[in-house]
Amino acid sequence: SRRRVKNWNLGSNRRFPRPIVPVPLAAYLGRRWLKDDLTFDNYEGGPTIEMLVKPRDIITTMTFQARGIQLSTAWVDWVDHGYRITPSSFHIFYQCDPIAIMDHIMPIGTSDSYDASNQIPDRVTGAYSLAQIGSHQEGQHTHVTDVEILSASELIDSAQYDPPLQEECRFGHNAFVRGHTSHRYGDGPALYVDLERDSIRFSEDEIETSVDIDSIIWTTKVFRCKGSVGIYITPPFQTKPGIFKHNHTYVDITIPQSEEDASSPGGRTEWLSKRFPMSAIPHASIGRISSASSTLNLYIAFPRMIHQHPVNGRRITLMPKEVLDIFWDKVLLPSIGDCTDVSWAPYLKHTLDEARYKARGRDGRKGGWGPPKTIPLSNDDFRDVQDRMETRIRDGEGELSMYGSMFFILEGKGIKLLTKDGQRGRFSGPEEALRRNLSDLDWSYMIDRRHGELLVDVGISFTPRSPDVPVIGVWRLDALEASFGAGGYKRGEMHHHNMLSRYGALQAEMQQERSQQTHIAFRSTYNLYYESIRTNNNQVNFASDSDAYKLTPSYMTECFDIMRVVDGCKEKTYGVRDEYRVSGHAARIILDNIESKAIQYLKSDPILWIPSTIWFELMRRRVREIQRTQISIVKKNPPNLGILTGLLNHMLRLTTSTPIIYDYHVRESLALLEYRNVLETAGMFFLQDFDLSSSTCLDEVQQIDDVNVLGLMGVTAKAQRDRAVERMDALRSDESESEEYPLGRTPTWTRLKLAIANSPAMIMRPWSWSSKLSNTQLNVGRLVVMFTRHVWLMLTPEIFKGIRPYPSSLQEAMRCWTITSIDDTLTSIAFEACNAGLHDNAGVTPGRLGPKSRAFVDRCSLFFPDPDASNKRNAQSQWCALWEGDGYIAEYHRMMKTLDGVQQASLKQGLCDIFSDLHCLPASGARVWVQKKDAIVFITNPAFYRIDRVGRGGESHRRAPRARRTMKVIKGKRIFAADLMDSQPFDADGNLRRKTERQKRREIHKKMTMAKKNKRVPPPPRHRRCRPFPMDELKHVTTDDEMHVD
Repeated sequence: SRRRVKNWNLGSNRRFPRPIVPVPLAAYLGRRWLKDDLTFDNYEGGPTIEMLVKPRDIITTMTFQARGIQLSTAWVDWVDHGYRITPSSFHIFYQCDPIAIMDHIMPIGTSDSYDASNQIPDRVTGAYSLAQIGSHQEGQHTHVTDVEILSASELIDSAQYDPPLQEECRFGHNAFVRGHTSHRYGDGPALYVDLERDSIRFSEDEIETSVDIDSIIWTTKVFRCKGSVGIYITPPFQTKPGIFKHNHTYVDITIPQSEEDASSPGGRTEWLSKRFPMSAIPHASIGRISSASSTLNLYIAFPRMIHQHPVNGRRITLMPKEVLDIFWDKVLLPSIGDCTDVSWAPYLKHTLDEARYKARGRDGRKGGWGPPKTIPLSNDDFRDVQDRMETRIRDGEGELSMYGSMFFILEGKGIKLLTKDGQRGRFSGPEEALRRNLSDLDWSYMIDRRHGELLVDVGISFTPRSPDVPVIGVWRLDALEASFGAGGYKRGEMHHHNMLSRYGALQAEMQQERSQQTHIAFRSTYNLYYESIRTNNNQVNFASDSDAYKLTPSYMTECFDIMRVVDGCKEKTYGVRDEYRVSGHAARIILDNIESKAIQYLKSDPILWIPSTIWFELMRRRVREIQRTQISIVKKNPPNLGILTGLLNHMLRLTTSTPIIYDYHVRESLALLEYRNVLETAGMFFLQDFDLSSSTCLDEVQQIDDVNVLGLMGVTAKAQRDRAVERMDALRSDESESEEYPLGRTPTWTRLKLAIANSPAMIMRPWSWSSKLSNTQLNVGRLVVMFTRHVWLMLTPEIFKGIRPYPSSLQEAMRCWTITSIDDTLTSIAFEACNAGLHDNAGVTPGRLGPKSRAFVDRCSLFFPDPDASNKRNAQSQWCALWEGDGYIAEYHRMMKTLDGVQQASLKQGLCDIFSDLHCLPASGARVWVQKKDAIVFITNPAFYRIDRVGRGGESHRRAPRARRTMKVIKGKRIFAADLMDSQPFDADGNLRRKTERQKRREIHKKMTMAKKNKRVPPPPRHRRCRPFPMDELKHVTTDDEMHVD
């Protein structure tokens, strides 16, 4: 059965306390935003908020092009939705100087009694009192003996040697996968990883601080610069938006007015607005400012086209090609042509078709992955182009209105080396280095908040001077969490590096009201050892779970590459970094005071320094043992191989990064394994109950891969899973046969009858109330209750050993017909078997003796006959009293007369459903109650039998059925396509067409020619032996070292 998650919170990280509250700020009384300007944008006459509701019957729009009809939804969603901007839309801070900014930069959140070296929780050490709360007596303490605390170096040493991958390594598997110690004769207790035992302490004077500016983001309505800007002559080809993830920057957008407000006289003076993340606004890359040292991207944003996906509700920001083509063809390129001299005309592309034609490659194909060609425009020329674009959009009215309210975003990333410490003393500081290296920007215009909002990332790095022993630094999460709390930051996102519980990084935005006064938007802390494995685009591109499932060369190579890279970093020193996204004015204050603030912050000891050799060897060996475990489970092929692969590959990714968990089965497995509790009690996440010798390796997770997991693992995963399930069923059949099938899956009819007569509770599953019966009609329930009461009322009191059944509800009435209830009610009973429905797949019931029994659903007509039934009982029959007066059959007939045909059928169907779910019934026929000797006879419902079907006399009762190949009932794809074409030729997009009689005769003639008969047949391909992938990197693999995966 499928395991159910009881607490999803156990699959997430545990947060640490924030003991110190941030400094209080006085109520802000200054100016908040710029004065509204009714001419800044077109506020009146636009779409209303009611227009945003898409009609239910809307269909996909067709676009007609020269190549044919194409489907497009661009003209449905990418329209003017009524959103507008104001002069203050780009401002996320108040119009004031930053307030108390240094109180929010690297604040100390821990108390004076904080001991940084004590990172082991009390539930591991047992250092807590068992006395009651409030008691003044000295309490009794616990003594924990089932956990062994190891340092990282001791953990590495406990794994001993590192054999080749194809060989088993019990010590390494226990240490890095299961989290257990090992000894010579078996496995030891669980372990706790304490990195503090390997720590190296440095004083504040031995740690070097380095300040830089890492990136800039400038949002403005009118773009201006000192140099030139390169504008793309064609839309760039992009698979994702330029700002594809939240950059912690917002734009305040005015939402559309209602129809009532739009129709009211005089117009509106107040408007509602909403903060949108910059990444949620449709935008496109329009150009760049390049130099020898950096490249700044220029985006143009279109807030009027903000909309959500109709199904998942997410913001759609990647603009389709059709929408961008119109902007370039109708707005941008004509505006450039209008604002340049006549001498420029031969070099300009006046239409998009012309630009794309000239951008063709040597083979004539259009487009490409690289950036398109740019045209350089000076500051004055580009300002004229901006004015001209506004005029064209305004004159285009409804056709181009969706491009209105546009604004520009200038983004520069990865410029820290241009500004770090003023380029090692060449300039007075990071600010001067930024201005001198990016001299094409008009900094005085950008920092003026009347023109927009400038955000810069000010970062400080901490690196110890340790020439003898290379070290790496990692943030202590408890001290880091307390510092974020003292600075007034939100909870943010915590990252546990290498799945360690107490060390990692933290990122969070500041609370909005506090941020608007301090001019601090975002704080990010991370460990610089990440630079050793960081890709150029900062995207995690690890091998997929499907590759790990199949042990493809890409998966093996990726593991070897990681181990080789981290092995080469053991002689390097890596520090930590603290970064703040602030306004331009706040950046100046921070740059002047951050170094003195950093010295105070280091005194709180928030950083752990550990030798690089130990840290990177811990990473390398963890990757090695996870890879070895993956190879072992692929050889074993358990039925939950996909579940286990997802877990192991997730652990493998988290050795180098902290990616978002997208797969549901991984989140489910972490919750089932109580990920949070394992982190706290082991110091690092391990699969503590992992057992390679068991059938499914890990009992806590799901035991069989479902269709969703198989879909992620590849096209052959289902067949591989099915083989594992068949093998596991065959192995477990003898163990589970006695519980699930006490008589075996196919007992003989004689044996089944004997078991029902002697011990029916053994062969029948217990009855339970089905939730689907809760919706039963009231009339049906009333009749079943009457039927139960009246039938039991016919028996004499002497036959009862308990209380005569008198149910008051449908559920109680059905429970009266269970074998347990009957056995508790009557003194002498006899149960008989029913052979209805006990047939095999061919409809044959082998080994059945006697006449065919009546199914329980058919017995409904016996107890609830129609008024004109041919078998109406005579006056001497037991049934007679039930047909007359107050009998339930008489009441049933009276009720049927008041109903129409449909209602009568519904009533009968409801009764049939109830009878099919009854445990047993009286063996009624000519009489209501049948008696054998002194026992009342009951017939049992075969739907509750613990068998598959009735077997033949010579058939074994406990042998698992042999798996047979299922008959193929679906035609192959190619055969079906051929048959479909022969049966009904069709025309689809001009690819297939009907053959004329002349063409058919020519084909027959070609088949009969000698040329066709004498056509050379190529020899069959030579069988090539597949060489296994080498298991040891950069080494020659001998035959003995080859790995063969079954």
